Amino acid sequence: MARWVLNFASFKKPNDIFDTVKSGAKTIETRPYNPKAKRNYSKVAEGDTLIFKSRDTGEKIERIATFVHLYNSIKKMSESEQVDSIMPGINTPGELVEFFEEIKRKFGSSYAKKIEGYGIVAIGFK
Repeated sequence: MARWVLNFASFKKPNDIFDTVKSGAKTIETRPYNPKAKRNYSKVAEGDTLIFKSRDTGEKIERIATFVHLYNSIKKMSESEQVDSIMPGINTPGELVEFFEEIKRKFGSSYAKKIEGYGIVAIGFK
């Protein structure tokens, strides 16, 4: 089984998204799909170890991958996955799409271009 390191930057306050993984509220992580990237997250397999690492504190948490789904858009993903498992507190597909628009603005054009050009990977974990 492979081991994958997934770094977490803060969204609005230190460790905000990382803490949702730590608490167990977040059980699906997303990453832009890029078939040309060294870290092609579509290659994560069920049973692989996911090492979530906070960029704020350096803290690490290990979880086990349960599934990997590839979508050609955030909209498609939001219609197929449980949205509050991707981002706790979000209740509808439309809210998730709006959330990702904020994420794209925060993390810049490179992040947005990957998603718009290739799609997004949803990784379930326990």
